[in-house]
Amino acid sequence: MLKRFAYKIVYKIINDNMLMRRIVRRDIKRKKYFKGTALAFYLWPVKNSITPDEKITAYLTMAFKNYYDELQDLLRVAKVESFELTRTGAAYDGGYILLDDFHEGGIAYSFGISSDVSWDKDMASRGYDVFMYDHTIENLPEENSRFHWQKLGIADGKTQDERLKTLEELISRNHHENEKNMILKMDVEGAEWGFFQSVNPEVLKQFAQMTFEFHSVNSPENPEQVLKVFRKINKTHQLIHIHANNNGNYVSIGGKKFCSLFELTYVLRDKYSFSENYDVNLPLSIDAPNITDYPEIELGRWNEQVKIDDSVIEAIKTI
Repeated sequence: MLKRFAYKIVYKIINDNMLMRRIVRRDIKRKKYFKGTALAFYLWPVKNSITPDEKITAYLTMAFKNYYDELQDLLRVAKVESFELTRTGAAYDGGYILLDDFHEGGIAYSFGISSDVSWDKDMASRGYDVFMYDHTIENLPEENSRFHWQKLGIADGKTQDERLKTLEELISRNHHENEKNMILKMDVEGAEWGFFQSVNPEVLKQFAQMTFEFHSVNSPENPEQVLKVFRKINKTHQLIHIHANNNGNYVSIGGKKFCSLFELTYVLRDKYSFSENYDVNLPLSIDAPNITDYPEIELGRWNEQVKIDDSVIEAIKTI
């Protein structure tokens, strides 16, 4: 049924352009219904003046309402009492926002290195031993006495590869089973979804802070999987910051921008106290665009609830 509705939208919007239709149908055939439909809107030459008929509006409401309604609730940002946020790592891409609560002799786990160790260097300068993992590189671009790198990646629960290990396996290898208040950073190009599906919540509790780059939040292949992941995180951790990576796109619903690339920072619920009714206006002054040549994606007053009952996709913009 979902596929049929997606096809109807594609034909309705771009039925006079075979090339466009074939491009979008490629995504739909891969069961990427959200992506395919969004792409149809983007490709339509008069995308900024969309006037969908009742059938299209009904489909959009059905397909997106429940997903974005719950996503808003799951991604509400809270302010931590008695602590401030700080930037760690590079001034631009490769930098992440964390709570300014660090401890000499601490332990950090870093997944996804590539050619950038700015975050790892920053954590090392704060007294942390950094256990670093990336199976796609041959060596670190820079060495440090506090770096502990292995050519391994995080298991996503689907890919069979001896180079991929679960977080539990890596913690056991490093004899960190009894460690608390560790810090976790992960940017693994989409493998985070599979990781969160399989990770034990008790293992997550070993991390006082966690920061991730989440991919395809606004056009997931499996929307329910995305919601399950955020539900799971929220049981143990509280979201304290959200930043839109401007190397992706966003959909605007009711004025609220849901991005394809979100950088999210969490802290352990049991460790901190939180202020109520946080009227946050994003991005913060300590945020920075990932791509310096592009402007920041302004998220505005993120915690304001948007009524999605009758809304449709207003715009799809690639920065």
